[in-house]
Amino acid sequence: MPHLSGQIGPWGPLIFVNVGVSAPRSAALLAAGQGPPAPVVAKLIVDTGASLTSIDCTILAQLALTSKGKVPIHTPSTQGVPHQADQFDVSLTIFGAPNAPPVYVNSAMPVVEGQFKVQGIDGLLGRDVLAVARMTYGGPDSWYGISF
Repeated sequence: MPHLSGQIGPWGPLIFVNVGVSAPRSAALLAAGQGPPAPVVAKLIVDTGASLTSIDCTILAQLALTSKGKVPIHTPSTQGVPHQADQFDVSLTIFGAPNAPPVYVNSAMPVVEGQFKVQGIDGLLGRDVLAVARMTYGGPDSWYGISF
C-alpha cells in the first residue's frame, strides 16, 4: 500500500502535490495541436473538516482552467449561508518522496477555488481524497502518515 509521512507543523499535516489540467482537458489540448501547461507544485494542508479539496485561484489561473460551475461551500465564517465557489477539474498527483512513484493519482478530479496564498499555503486536501486513504495523526510525536 503506497504511503507518505511527515512532521505535523503549526498548520497541521502539510503535503506537496502536483496540480495539472485534467486528462480530458489535456487530450483536448493535444488534439488541437497545443501542449498542456506543466503541472504546478502546490503546498496543501490535510483538512479533515473540508469536504472537498480546494486549490488557490492563482494556481488554477496559471493552468488556464475554466470553471465548470459553482458549488455551495459552508465555512464557519459564512454563518450558515453558503459561499458560491467556482469548481474546476484538475489532475492531482501526490508523491511520498522525491523521485518515488506517486502514492495517489486522480486524473480528473473536481476541486473548488479558494484564496490561500495570504496564509502561506496553496490549498486544502479534503475528505474527497482522504475517503480513499487511511490516515494516522500522531499528535504526541508530531507525525502523520497517509496510506492509499
